[in-house]
Amino acid sequence: MSLHISEAVIWQETPDGVSLYHTESGDFRTLNATAAQIWVLVESEEDREKVGGKLALLFAGHNPVMTRRIRAEVDAFISSLVEAELIEETSDQPAGRP
Repeated sequence: MSLHISEAVIWQETPDGVSLYHTESGDFRTLNATAAQIWVLVESEEDREKVGGKLALLFAGHNPVMTRRIRAEVDAFISSLVEAELIEETSDQPAGRP
């Protein structure tokens, strides 16, 4: 699955994190520093697993318990962004394939 920032979202990095605005829904948010890191990784990595893995390595090192927890929290946060239509998630499968 690939992640993409919705074309309806205008965003910018600020000293406090990331500010974003969904032009269709009117939703305005300011993401804190950690959430902003996830947002920027989504833009560059475009893969949920890679984003979770990079954040886990950054904050948990090689601690397997913390790695699982961070990956779960990153996954939940990304899911909330998808639900809010700020990020779109698409299948990597070729068209016509299940």
